[in-house]
Amino acid sequence: MTQISTNERVLRSSVTMEECKKIEKVLRENNISYFEKWNTHKGLLSFLNNGKNARCDIYIHKDAFEQAEKALGKNA
Repeated sequence: MTQISTNERVLRSSVTMEECKKIEKVLRENNISYFEKWNTHKGLLSFLNNGKNARCDIYIHKDAFEQAEKALGKNA
């Protein structure tokens, strides 16, 4: 399992922008804090990145992981 530090865990990885908005809505409704790390093209091919190909990883605090999984399971 990927971790940024000892307190954060990956909830979802390689999520599209549309999926990200749906997950954000559920997390906000359940008062679960999160952050996103967007994976975009860098360097010579950066002009090809128009947002459609962007993917993100959603991280949450390890103490809220089970609560987030339950909330997303109900709404998935």
